[in-house]
Amino acid sequence: MKPTCNTMLLIALVVSVLMISCGKQQDAKTPSTETPAYIDSLTIELAGVDGKTVLEITRDSVSVEYTESAMGAFVNAVDSVANDGGYWWVYTINDSIAQVACDKYITTDGDKITWYYRKQ
Repeated sequence: MKPTCNTMLLIALVVSVLMISCGKQQDAKTPSTETPAYIDSLTIELAGVDGKTVLEITRDSVSVEYTESAMGAFVNAVDSVANDGGYWWVYTINDSIAQVACDKYITTDGDKITWYYRKQ
């Protein structure tokens, strides 16, 4: 039985698709060069002040919309940029993600506060 032109074309197409999809696989030991999902689109850097909370310092510098809860203040928007589409405002102190709400963290002189508009 002799293969037809359509059969040969179908086999070539299937082989091509398999080769393309296999070429995209990455070895688990090879570091990824793709952009991580948490790349920050906006950042705000502020300096700590002895005895002031992160929220107080932030409100002194930019406009902040927030909601108070039993856990503390939850920032909804900074300078009219609201949490949306999986992006949220989060902050770090001295490059470490804070473990408490921004109205609960009391800073000291020399602290580096950084707000990130980050996709989670």
